Amino acid sequence: MGGIKGNRTLTGTWGEVWVDGEKIFVLQKIEIKVEVNREDVQIGMDVDSKMTGLKGSGTLSVKKATTRAKTVMDNLTAGKDVRCQIIAKLKDPDALDGQIERWSVDNVWWNTIPVANWETGTPVQDDWEFGFTPTDLKNLDEITS
Repeated sequence: MGGIKGNRTLTGTWGEVWVDGEKIFVLQKIEIKVEVNREDVQIGMDVDSKMTGLKGSGTLSVKKATTRAKTVMDNLTAGKDVRCQIIAKLKDPDALDGQIERWSVDNVWWNTIPVANWETGTPVQDDWEFGFTPTDLKNLDEITS
């Protein structure tokens, strides 16, 4: 039986993320996604759809080790909508032929800034929700078969 073997599936353990060139050493999870906006189009009795736009969003989840929110909040309260770049890399040692997957997202803005959210006896995790323009999403490296 041919095809890809189980050991070739990728594990997030090997993921790395940089925000504006600074490596995030306490990365828990990253999710980057593009939503297709659609409007219904009725053709006879069928309801089809028409793409009307693309919307980028995501979440960067990190274990809290520093006060990251202060600089972002200082800019926002001063009326500055500062944008940033996120680079996400997955380099699983079992990937086919040692290939890696990398994505670059520019024009990133923060929608949710985690300021304080902790509980006794529990490691603190900050979830930073963000948006971006999908035309600023670039695949830098892909894993192919």
